[in-house]
Amino acid sequence: MKKRGLSPIIASVFMILLVLVLSALIFLWARGFISEQIEKFGQPINSLCNRVDFEVQLVSGDVSEHALEIVNRGDINIFHLDIKMIEKGNSEVSRFQFKIDAGQSIKGDLNLRMENGILPDKIEIYPALLGSVKGKHSNKVFTCKDTSKTIQM
Repeated sequence: MKKRGLSPIIASVFMILLVLVLSALIFLWARGFISEQIEKFGQPINSLCNRVDFEVQLVSGDVSEHALEIVNRGDINIFHLDIKMIEKGNSEVSRFQFKIDAGQSIKGDLNLRMENGILPDKIEIYPALLGSVKGKHSNKVFTCKDTSKTIQM
């Protein structure tokens, strides 16, 4: 009996195709683990979070009126503040949309009512910085999770 198999050329082509398909799959899978790198002043933005220094004071008029007074004592501009309102295990995040330049202070109104209409037990305030995405001509906001202030209500 004469048995015929694949020629070595066709077997090599199949092997190369298999390697290409597997490497493409591994690349797409691994790309999900690599995040965009955001930079500010030519260095990773998360390394600048320890240079952020700010003070926050909650100013109350009556029960429904609140304002924040923020003093930026650091040398990094704060793009905005993310405000986490916490009440008995429930939490909501809102945004204080004011830019606070380094060495400046600002006062702005803030709605502290949660979706259920209740005032929170405490609020946590996180600064957000604006940086540029490495390799692209776009900006992205980075929230410094380790640099926060807490206000008990």
